[in-house]
Amino acid sequence: MVELFKHKEKLLKYSALLEEELLEVYYNILKRMNFFNEQTISDESVRQAHELCKDIDEKDTPFMALTIELNGLLWTKDDTLKDGLKKKGFDKFFEI
Repeated sequence: MVELFKHKEKLLKYSALLEEELLEVYYNILKRMNFFNEQTISDESVRQAHELCKDIDEKDTPFMALTIELNGLLWTKDDTLKDGLKKKGFDKFFEI
């Protein structure tokens, strides 16, 4: 969630929003989000995710584990990650 606020000043500068308006936007985004405790993800999903990510980018393991656990689609703009995962047979991506 820290990432959401990391660029707040830049967003204020380029959006021409008042700080109060930007905080309202943040509030509207956050109230629609679901947060997951990593400890509720099964060991098997974490193991699978680690196997997929370990030689690409281990920092992506929690996101992959949640994707696997929820049988969902991974949304990423990291082309290195996508290409590496595709080479390993993972093809469940959310594309815009």
